[in-house]
Amino acid sequence: MEKRKDKRLASKLYAKITSSSLTAWGLLNDISENGLFIRSNKDYTTDAVIDIEIFMPDKTVSHLKGIVRRIIELPEPHRKFGIGIELIEKDTTYKHFLKLLGEQRKTPVRQFSNICNE
Repeated sequence: MEKRKDKRLASKLYAKITSSSLTAWGLLNDISENGLFIRSNKDYTTDAVIDIEIFMPDKTVSHLKGIVRRIIELPEPHRKFGIGIELIEKDTTYKHFLKLLGEQRKTPVRQFSNICNE
């Protein structure tokens, strides 16, 4: 049974994750209106509030705030943890990107890096 409220879209963007004194880099695996899944080499505490910077294809940066809801160990050597995040603050850059990504999914597959250049 699917527990997610929002449709998830595949994404491959880099993200910087910061919580207190811990900063890590990660790769977004999928995104939705209210959540993210990031693969990273560091894990965080469940329920930790984190700041997230997402580096968009058009060279802009989205600034988000989220709560770590789930941590899983991954078999990948460079991305050891999967972090499920509930978003509590989203900027207009993120909302615009979701809209463009959703529109892209309705049309034939194109190069991901071209989404924001239209």
